[in-house]
Amino acid sequence: MGNKILIIDDDPDIITAYSAFFLSQGFQVRTAYNTTKGRVEIKEFLPDLMIVDVMMDQPDEGFVFAQQMLDEKVGIPIIITSSIAKAGQEIFDIDIPNVKAVMQKPVDLEKLSSLVKKILLN
Repeated sequence: MGNKILIIDDDPDIITAYSAFFLSQGFQVRTAYNTTKGRVEIKEFLPDLMIVDVMMDQPDEGFVFAQQMLDEKVGIPIIITSSIAKAGQEIFDIDIPNVKAVMQKPVDLEKLSSLVKKILLN
């Protein structure tokens, strides 16, 4: 069995694309359309990594969620994705240690895959 990835995004097309891509690469995948459902999946699925959208029910929900995970000592690495132009950690000026990267949508799946593998190997 491969590593476990939890995808939290409110866009069904993103969920479908990321899921199919990572399943084809041998990962186990679960999804949630918001962070509330994501919390349930964390407890049931115990993911090795999460890919989380920034803007869902709230404009900064992904960052708030990442900070909550840090505060609650949930040590799962997070990749944040955003449709905000020129998204990146330096643009958002975030300092949340469990956020390993911020990627702009549409995400290049090969780059995302490389990043996921790099994070999981460390």
